[in-house]
Amino acid sequence: MENIYDKLNISFTPFFLDAVQLFKKKGYRKVLDIGCGYGKHSLYLAENGFDVTSIDPNVKVLEWLKEYIEKKSINNISVMRGDINRLSLEDSSFDAVICTSVLHHQCLKQIQNSISEIQRVLRQGGSFLFDVLSIEDDYFGYGQEIELNTFVGSREGEEDIPHHYTDIEELKRLLEGFSKVNIQQNGYHIIINSENEIVSRVFDVLTFK
Repeated sequence: MENIYDKLNISFTPFFLDAVQLFKKKGYRKVLDIGCGYGKHSLYLAENGFDVTSIDPNVKVLEWLKEYIEKKSINNISVMRGDINRLSLEDSSFDAVICTSVLHHQCLKQIQNSISEIQRVLRQGGSFLFDVLSIEDDYFGYGQEIELNTFVGSREGEEDIPHHYTDIEELKRLLEGFSKVNIQQNGYHIIINSENEIVSRVFDVLTFK
C-alpha cells in the first residue's frame, strides 16, 4: 500500500499504465472513469493530458475529489454523480472508458447492461479498459450465492454488495460486441492486516469498439 493523491490506496497496475501509453499513441483525448472513487485513476489520466469525466454514485467520494481538484487547480476533470446502468451521457462521446473494480459488484444481467451502456457512449475505434473477478479468486464460493457465481456476504465491509466471478468463456460472451479483445489473468496481493494477505485474481481487459 502507498499514499497516492492524499489517499491510501493500491498502486497502479502495469496493465493500466500500459493502457494509458496506448491511449496516448492513439491520440485519445476524452476518457470516462466509471466508479472513480476518490479519483486515483482520473487524476493520473488528467496529469497525462487527458480530459476526464469522473462518475461515481457515492456523494462522499465525489465531494472529496471536487475539493482536491479545486485545491490543486486541476481543470481537465469533470465530476458527476452517475449510475453505470443509466449513463446520462451522449452516444459516442468518449475515446476511452475505464472501469476498475466496479463491474463485478453486480449480478450478471446488470453487468451485461453496464457493458451495453459503455459501448453506447464509446466512439468507434475507442477503448474499454476494465477488470472483473475470476472464479479462481481466493473468495470465490464464500457467502450466499444469489445466482450462479454471484455471492453476497463474502467480504468484510462489503457484506451487502454482490461479487460476481467469471471465467474466460463467459467474459468473451459478454464482449461479443467488441473487437481486438486483450485479456490477461493477473493476481494482486492485498494485505488485510499484519497476519493476513489474500490474492485477488482478476481478468484485466482492454478491448475496442
